Amino acid sequence: MATLKPPPAQHRSAPTGPPKAPVKADPTTTIADTAVFQGKYPITIGANTVIHPRARFYSYEGPIIVGDGCIISEKAIIGAQPASSRSSSRPASPSPTPEPSTTETQPPQNKDLTTRLSYFVTVGPQSTIRPGAHIHSSACIEALATIHRYAEIGSHTKICSGVEVPEAGSVPEWTVVWGNGIGQRRRRAREAKGPGPAVVVAARVTQTPVPGLAPEGKVIEDARLMVLQKEREVLGRMIVPAGASKKR
Repeated sequence: MATLKPPPAQHRSAPTGPPKAPVKADPTTTIADTAVFQGKYPITIGANTVIHPRARFYSYEGPIIVGDGCIISEKAIIGAQPASSRSSSRPASPSPTPEPSTTETQPPQNKDLTTRLSYFVTVGPQSTIRPGAHIHSSACIEALATIHRYAEIGSHTKICSGVEVPEAGSVPEWTVVWGNGIGQRRRRAREAKGPGPAVVVAARVTQTPVPGLAPEGKVIEDARLMVLQKEREVLGRMIVPAGASKKR
């Protein structure tokens, strides 16, 4: 009578996934469990920043630094996936000629690929911030906007929905940008003005420095930042009960 023998042992390699990026987050940061952090360079997140569900951070080409009080909305992308991952997701081209190399896969030398978001920056849903971009303080990047590599966005600037800022492009502070291509328009805040008499008197009474020159829209901008602070508090309370973590 034949005896049953166990099947020969087969070596099974452990499944390998994309590398998890080293993340250093402040204890006051709120990060949703479904946020993605991949790459080999460190990702630093400042205090009171809120990371929405399904936001993605890719630090394959350089570090990512997010300042205090930022809001990274749902499905926003900070950084870029590896070139192999991007090419594998595209359909095969019928032409046998290989695609020419671009700066997206071969960054120029002496270029800093650190992606920086200063404090109080808002990144809208499904927006993309490419490696090497620098978003200065209190800037607002609306939904579906794309900030390409090495671009620099000035403080208190608003990039409207769907706008693309080109590679190495620069947008000065206190500027609103809308439209794309030859139809893109930019409008800068009016000429800076000194503080009014009431502000000067209040500063003297409270023994605080008198504010310097600022655009007329600064009052509106200050109000927006106050609303943004309340929004961060509400978002933190909404995300945490859904299973978010304070620190990853």
